[in-house]
This record gives sequence, structure tokens and C-alpha cells, in this order.
Amino acid sequence: MKKNSFVSSCIILALAFILSSCLKNSNPEPQLVMKIGLVSGLGGFSDAGFNQNILAGFQRAARDFPMACQSYECKTAADYSSGINYFLSNRFDLIITVSFGAAQATIDAAAANPGTDFMIIDYSMASPPPNLLCAVFDVDQSSFPCGFLAAYWVYRQNSSNPVTGFVGGADIPEIRQFTVSYTNGVTYFNNLYKKNVKTIGAFATSFSDTLQGARLADSLLKKNASVIFACAGKTGNGALYKVKEAGKWAIGVDVDQFYSIPAVGPVLLTSCMKALDVMVYNTMNGYYNFYFPGGKVMHGNLSNGGVSIAPFHNFEALIPDSIKSAMDGISSGIKNGTIKTGWPE
Repeated sequence: MKKNSFVSSCIILALAFILSSCLKNSNPEPQLVMKIGLVSGLGGFSDAGFNQNILAGFQRAARDFPMACQSYECKTAADYSSGINYFLSNRFDLIITVSFGAAQATIDAAAANPGTDFMIIDYSMASPPPNLLCAVFDVDQSSFPCGFLAAYWVYRQNSSNPVTGFVGGADIPEIRQFTVSYTNGVTYFNNLYKKNVKTIGAFATSFSDTLQGARLADSLLKKNASVIFACAGKTGNGALYKVKEAGKWAIGVDVDQFYSIPAVGPVLLTSCMKALDVMVYNTMNGYYNFYFPGGKVMHGNLSNGGVSIAPFHNFEALIPDSIKSAMDGISSGIKNGTIKTGWPE
């Protein structure tokens, strides 16, 4: 937070208290109004997943706490810097940015503006500066059991040639964390039950191209994939629609997409979720109460509820108790360290 504005506000509050003790009809004490800005990731706030969930937490905090909150939607990579500069020029106290693509612009801005606080979601660095909080999600912990479930389902559908696949966003660490652990979950199923489920995948060049997602999913379907994990923002949504059209099955990402995209709900085995809204809300709540853990990396994981697996919904009665119990055991093993997800590579 800006120390000068904080000190000035404290002086104003003190003067107001003195005056109110002398004048019965004086105005109410002025309040320190914090200003918090949110710069979206690519794909915008209507992606039925990552960005939209972050915005939901941001808006809920804006309703619950008397702060001045404003969001800025990015359409291109250049918008990251434009959004950050907009909030800097308007003297915002905390600027929240999103994703790997915003990392350099955020780090540069934090270094150049030590009086402004920053939070970046889905990006980590070894030693963040004191005014930068990194918030990351250990999604490998939830995508690993999702891979196990996918392997079971494809083997159930086609034991002679079982294939599962994934459509990932750009081939960056934050996406590979999903895909590597998902693939390792399939391998865990194979080793446990002596099966031969294959995993194939494709990476997109965009997080906002639904048509590209549909094309990539179609290419995997033509190679016999019958369950596809879509972890590519709006591009992944296109993959989900293609899977639904083909009469196959899918696994969603970031939020419970059974609810966020009802049209594909009937084919979703589950979703690999992050509590993005909760992390944003809790950070803003802390900030309102003058707590900001800058200089640190905050993790959401299975143990603290930062990542999780969505309910099975339409497939609840179709997935046997033995597989559910195995998944519970996998989650427990990941939490206590006896099962490794294979991430980092």
C-alpha cells in the first residue's frame, strides 16, 4: 500500500475524531478507500472458467468490503501492460494480474513502483519483491487422479484399444503441470491394474480460439481418444463442444464446468478445479484489513482446498465404488507424499 496515502488518511481520521468530539453536528469520519484493480488473462472474463471465476471472487469482495474495485479485460498480450499502466496512472493500491503472459509486465511494474502492491495469479518466482504476491495452484495434485479416472473410463468403453487425450493451451509450464500429471495418472492406472491405456495430446497456440480447440479435439477423436481433458481456456471450451458432438466424454478445468457450460455437462466425468475465486476473495479481504503477504508465493493444493475434483454428476452411479475408493487413496497419497504426480518434471 502507498505509505504516504495511508499516513495522510490517518491524519485526516485523527482530525475528524477531534472535531467530532467538539461538534455534535459534524460530518461522519472519512474512511480510507482502498483501490484495487484486476487485469484479466487472455480470453476475457466470459470464458466460463479461469478468468470468469477470478472475476467472481473479485466482484464478491467488492460487494463485501467498501473498496474501489475496477477490472480491465485483456484481448491481446499488449493489453497486460496497458491495464497495469491504467491502474498505476489512477493510483490504485493493489493491482491483480493473471497468468504467465502477464508475468514480465507485472514484475517490471512492481520493481518500478515499490509503493504499489501487486498480486499475480498462476505464476511463481524464486524471490518475489516485497510488493509482489505470487499465487499458484498445485493442479498436478488434482489432474493426476483425473487421469486415473479417464483411464478407467476409456478402458471400460474399449478394452482392446483404450485411448485418452488432452487439449492443452500454449505449451508453457502452467499447462504442462496439468498434462504431465494427467498422463502420469493414466500410467498409475495401467500399473495398478496391468492395463494398456494410451495418452495422446495436442497443445493450442491460443487460449481464446474455440474453433482451434474443436479442431484439435477432432484430431484426437479420430485417433480413437474417447475421453479428452480440455485445459486451454476458451480454446478448451471448443474442445468440449466437439467431444459432446462426437458422443464421447470429457474432463473440464478450473471450475466445475458441468455448471459453467451446461450444454456439455452430460459428457463431463468431472472437472479439475482451482479455487481461484476463494484465493482472490481472501487476498482482498486480508488487504482490506491491512494484511498483504508480499514477497511470498502462496499455494493452493489438495490439503488446503485450493485444488479439488468436481463431483461426478451424471456419472455418479456409473463409476464403481472401487474406483472412487482408489481415487480417494490417490488423493491421500498425494497429500502425504507417498504418491508422486511427476511434477515438476
